[in-house]
Amino acid sequence: MAISVGGLASGLDTDSIISQLMEIEQQPIIVLQQEEAFYQTKISAFGTLKGALSSLQSAVTSLKDTDSFISLTASSGNSSVLSVAASEDAEPGNYQVTVTALAQAHQVRSASFSGSDQVVGTGTLTLQVGTGTAVDIEIDSDHETLAGIATAINDADAGVTAGVINDGSGNYYLTLSSQETGAANTISLTIDDSDLNNDDASGLSSLYTDTVAHTVTETQTAGNAQLTVNGIAVERAGNTIDDLVDGLTFTLKQEDPGNPFTVTVAKDLSSAATKVQAFIEQYNNLIDSLSELQDFNAETGTTGTLQGDSTARQLQSRMQSLVYGQVDGVASEVNGLSRLGVEVDRNGKLSLDSSVFTEALEDYPEDVSNFFSQEETGNDGLAVRYEDILDSYLKSSTGLLAAKEDGLQASIDDVGDQVERITLRLGKREEILRSQFEALEMLLSGFQSTQGALEQQLQNLSNLTSSIYGKE
Repeated sequence: MAISVGGLASGLDTDSIISQLMEIEQQPIIVLQQEEAFYQTKISAFGTLKGALSSLQSAVTSLKDTDSFISLTASSGNSSVLSVAASEDAEPGNYQVTVTALAQAHQVRSASFSGSDQVVGTGTLTLQVGTGTAVDIEIDSDHETLAGIATAINDADAGVTAGVINDGSGNYYLTLSSQETGAANTISLTIDDSDLNNDDASGLSSLYTDTVAHTVTETQTAGNAQLTVNGIAVERAGNTIDDLVDGLTFTLKQEDPGNPFTVTVAKDLSSAATKVQAFIEQYNNLIDSLSELQDFNAETGTTGTLQGDSTARQLQSRMQSLVYGQVDGVASEVNGLSRLGVEVDRNGKLSLDSSVFTEALEDYPEDVSNFFSQEETGNDGLAVRYEDILDSYLKSSTGLLAAKEDGLQASIDDVGDQVERITLRLGKREEILRSQFEALEMLLSGFQSTQGALEQQLQNLSNLTSSIYGKE
């Protein structure tokens, strides 16, 4: 607790005097706080720089991705009948298509029953789809109802989906549907009834609609998809077809015989142009940030936070020098950003002439791709070179910017330690000043008491003298 000495004896405003003295003593702290603010401003500036570099890094990574650099688009002339998707293996072209029939799953039903909870019977059902493995399904007393039989079938993983359908007239049917479409995927059902008679209409064999023939009723035939492509008749078991034309996947949605339409596969150059434009935008944003952070305004005398900083200066130089780079093994017609329609203005910022770039990409697609994405020791593509430089600055533990920030933070920590030490010293200094002023006040108070006593004695002596000599 601070000692309040006031100015009772001296009349001085000692609190104000001590406060002013301490303000003078605190000047080193103010200087250190200004130094800390400077370091914090630089950290913030490097943070801004990191943000711009990270955005450029994302654009560079995308530009380096050759898989999507030049893509293909596929379109259907009748998307309600057929949709189409293209992979990188597709080739540009046109295909005349007619969808005659869709692939269908085989569906059958049982004889009718009075309810889903009606007891049918127990025994063994054997289901087989096409030439697949036959699956035996045990129907016990826990599954002897129509609904229970459907559950047992669904749990058996036999390639068949079972259900119970109510036709609204009091008739309930067990329905079976093949999980795979195609003419070959027909359902075969065999019943081994627990009552040892598979030919009657009682027990589990009552599922048969024809107990003598041991058959159920077909409600939908198994069928292949049928279509013609460029005049060639084609059949497939499913409605999704990926082995008809290399790189194309057809999805049939409905049949429309007699109405042909065209499937078109074409190069999509917009993807590459979009990637280059994104790179240019982020590159220009970085140049703007670097210019602002290193700017000097002669009129106002103000300087950017990183003005004169060697790291920022070196980064800008390295970024700009790569703009003029070439890549060995790439056709000379497209071996440089300037030949791809990228221009550099007097401020070092880039712009893209899309028509020049598109023409270059059409004429030399592989060379343009390699110019950006080639990975070859000592001869990397432009995007790879940018990525390597950006990594050297942005790596969280070993990057150049991380090192700069760590150094600045260490300086801030050191300033904090100095401020703490000075603050402790000033606290003790204030205590000493207050003690000294208190001692001064006590000394003055003692002098004032002595002065009063002396004055009183002198006054008494004067009075005594006057009394003695007055009598004479």
